Amino acid sequence: MSSAFGKDVWRTVAHGWKRFVSIMIITALGVTMATGLKAACVDLRLSADAFFDEQNLYDVSVVSTLGLTDDDVAAISNDVDGVWRVVGGYGEEVAIDVNGGRSKADVTALDDGGMNEPRIIDGRLPRTDRETVTTAAYLKDTGARIGDTVSFGDPVSTGASSEEDAETEELFARHAYTIVGTVIDPADINNTEGATAFRNDSSKAPYDFYVTRSAVNESARDTYTAVYITVGGARDERAYDTAYTTLVDAVKTRIGDIQAERERARTDAVKADMNAEIDKEENKANRELADAQTSIDEARSRIDGQRTQLETQRSDLESALGGVSIDQAAQAGMQAAIQLQAAQTQLDDAQNTLDERQAEFNEKKASARRDIADARRKVDDIDAAQWYVRDRTALSGYASIDSDAKSIEAIGTAFPILFLIVAVLISLTAIARMVEEERGLIGTYKALGYRRREILVKYMVYAGLACLSGGLLGDLLGFVALPEIIFTIFETMYLLPGFSLHFDWLYGIGAVLLFVAVIVGSAVWACRGELRLAPAALMRPKAPKAGKTILLERIRPLWSRMSFLNKVTARNLFRYKARAFMTIAGIAGCTMLLMCGFAIRDSVVMLSPNQYGGVTAYDLMAVTSDDDHESAMKSLRGDDAVKDVLGVRIDSASLSVAGSGGTTADEGRGQEENVQLIVVPEGADIDDYIHLREAQSDWSAAMGGGSAVRLSDSGVAITKNAQQMLGLDVGGIAHIKDSTLHGADAPVNAVVENYLGNSVFMTQRLYERLYGDYHANAMLAHLDGDPAAQIRFCDRLAHAGEYLSVTSTAELVRDFTKNFTLINTVVYVLLVLAGALAFVVLFTLSTTNISERERELATIKVLGFKRREVRRYVNKEMIILTLIGVAFGLPLGRLAGEGLTMVLRMPSIYFAVHVQWLSYVISGVLSLVFAVLVTFVTNRMLDRIDMVGALKSPE
Repeated sequence: MSSAFGKDVWRTVAHGWKRFVSIMIITALGVTMATGLKAACVDLRLSADAFFDEQNLYDVSVVSTLGLTDDDVAAISNDVDGVWRVVGGYGEEVAIDVNGGRSKADVTALDDGGMNEPRIIDGRLPRTDRETVTTAAYLKDTGARIGDTVSFGDPVSTGASSEEDAETEELFARHAYTIVGTVIDPADINNTEGATAFRNDSSKAPYDFYVTRSAVNESARDTYTAVYITVGGARDERAYDTAYTTLVDAVKTRIGDIQAERERARTDAVKADMNAEIDKEENKANRELADAQTSIDEARSRIDGQRTQLETQRSDLESALGGVSIDQAAQAGMQAAIQLQAAQTQLDDAQNTLDERQAEFNEKKASARRDIADARRKVDDIDAAQWYVRDRTALSGYASIDSDAKSIEAIGTAFPILFLIVAVLISLTAIARMVEEERGLIGTYKALGYRRREILVKYMVYAGLACLSGGLLGDLLGFVALPEIIFTIFETMYLLPGFSLHFDWLYGIGAVLLFVAVIVGSAVWACRGELRLAPAALMRPKAPKAGKTILLERIRPLWSRMSFLNKVTARNLFRYKARAFMTIAGIAGCTMLLMCGFAIRDSVVMLSPNQYGGVTAYDLMAVTSDDDHESAMKSLRGDDAVKDVLGVRIDSASLSVAGSGGTTADEGRGQEENVQLIVVPEGADIDDYIHLREAQSDWSAAMGGGSAVRLSDSGVAITKNAQQMLGLDVGGIAHIKDSTLHGADAPVNAVVENYLGNSVFMTQRLYERLYGDYHANAMLAHLDGDPAAQIRFCDRLAHAGEYLSVTSTAELVRDFTKNFTLINTVVYVLLVLAGALAFVVLFTLSTTNISERERELATIKVLGFKRREVRRYVNKEMIILTLIGVAFGLPLGRLAGEGLTMVLRMPSIYFAVHVQWLSYVISGVLSLVFAVLVTFVTNRMLDRIDMVGALKSPE
């Protein structure tokens, strides 16, 4: 390229800076959208991965219904390939006092090797068996500080009978623990007060404590509550990536190979231990019974001897009396007869006492035999040990990060395509106009001997520079600015200690190159026609388009009543068809983006009224222990603030698709969803408290729920989001695992409406068939008073000793907005970018229109058109085209919103598409506002048109 030709390239950039800036901004917006949302999600995952690696979070965990032992740890360590480290862990859910009320807490023993180590925020980790650390939630709720003490209460009931609970051994020593630090639990990074608060299960312990292993009672150290496994090489991979998942899944599969054997071994060991204990107790009882029987027999022998002596004395006395009876002699006052009769009475009393002792002994012996037989039957009835092998996805915080990121990435994948399409349209229009303006210059180059390829390079460089400049700006905004904005929301959602920025060279450069390729390709396409012409044809002015009769002219009554300017406007709209199409398409695309953003926003806003107005009808949900339920029910029924109350059973559970063959391992079941298990007592109607309605399809959900669903004893009802996440349809078999790790399979009879949270509903009879005895432990109630009064009542109730958790519907409604800050922020970013794109599109098309018609506009100015008339002459066309683009964009945006909300599948949230009529108005008005704003800029261009220079330009 010659220096003169190079100077001309830069001169073209300087002369056509408006087009250059427009292409640059469009590229920057597209690259920002393509990289920003994805970069924020990648940064979130990488920040979480770094945190998990620093805290040595496990890759796989194994829990068992009968606990785990050192033999299980050794088997996993020695017999499973790919295992790097195996650690047995201790954990217990206990009652705890919080501000005079009763709550729950999870107490965990720290691993001396640092696995699952909590992150220290303040203070230090415990060093003795009388120290503990806790999460910030406990300190905030209680006002406690480092240095204060805390005591743990009894183990929290897990749904077993009271008798079994009474026999539950305390895992940790019960004494005062000194709080020495505040930590973040790496296994629970959801912020209970942030944007993910709605996901928290009311049955989950709200507080976490960590103690040293020395705090575990000596008698409980032989059995672990869980085994944690680190997979070899997993730390070198990124969490959530396919490589990491593949490594972990392979180890889970190998654990499954030894699972059945270890389950049998544990079951046999537990039964053997229990039988040995029973044998020991039986032997002890037999010895005691034998000793008691010997004592009775000895006493009986003594009585028999005494009776023989007494009979001899009686015979001797009667012989001495010469036939007088003992009774007569006693009545006559004979001392010997009286003594003999008294001895007989004492002997009879002793015999009666001995007979009573024998009867009592026989009863105790029979009772002991029954107890031993019952104990042996219980041992025989013990369910076989069941292992549950789970990876990190079983942790709600870990899974939420991935699902939230995927939902945001769904937006970040769809919208750049729209930006790219608009960029192609605008670049085609802009560069095609620039080529047309430089027809004479192109002809001169060709006449001077420049080849077509060399001339084409000029426009390729022009478009390429604009794209590269915009791409660099877009990468800067996408990898730095936009993630920083979204990080402020992530900080309220997750308890991660920090977020780090990462630049993905492949993705960042790829996004830029994509826009460069497309827009430079558009420049090549725009130039190809002109470059085929001969130099002489290029140097001559291009013949104007021939006028044609338009459709409106054939409608004589309408055409005859139109003003001159309206007729000219109508002709111009049909005359410049390509420009009209570009304008309509650009405005339609921008309006579609705006409309889609509002559709997502409206769908989020409607979650609260849909859930708390359409599904949840109760004002209060309170959970107690099994033992406290009856007294709590009586107290609520007698409270004037309570209208009515229903007792139910509520438990935390996990839901998955039942595996083939009824296997209890998590392998093969796929994904699990944390759910709330709600059991309706026999004869009760839950419809007054929770409206169970048949869930509609994604496309018809906005029309409202379906028919009412009645629970039956043959199956369960699950919520819509759980059905979507698991692919578990009506007729499928669900595997439901309660908080005691007791898993059972049940058919899915219905999928019901629910928007926030996931639940499984079943009847009491079905629960008893699947899990055993039914014990109510929760209440649903309607309250009197306004929302503020209801919240105050629930706060007061939460401090009562009987309640483990109290949930106020009014408080959930009040705090709803902050729970969805993330989605709203993404939507607002989308709206800003869409608005900026709309402005750039309108500005580019308007300036191109003016440049294209400069001689025409100069002519009408010479003919006497005033400044206002010239402006109206041009702006009217733009407004009409904008209105047409809006008319096409609104329904397209509604359809795009349908598609995006379908892919926005987040745990515990079901998005049903709702679009308010005001959103249609705002989207259309915004596009028109941008059009009007552009007219203020282009009006100055119209005013500065040089009439003489424009009319002499062909010369």
